Amino acid sequence: MNNLNFDEFKQAISDYVGVDASEITRETDVYDDLFLDSLGLFGLGSEITETFRLNIPLSLVASISKVGEIFDLLNEKGTPLED
Repeated sequence: MNNLNFDEFKQAISDYVGVDASEITRETDVYDDLFLDSLGLFGLGSEITETFRLNIPLSLVASISKVGEIFDLLNEKGTPLED
């Protein structure tokens, strides 16, 4: 486990998509609520990877649609990026 802070995670998403962090919850749908498509989700994943210096296999992200699922995946299965 990486001990990520959900508020910091929400802020990183907010900065990327332009939605106020207060409107983002664990149940926020990245497609319906944040209006991302698959390419946008990939871009968000890249942004989060760089921000938190953690990597997750893209194959695990393919079926995710909720912000909380992304957070849990990154927190539980994220591996540190090598410099």
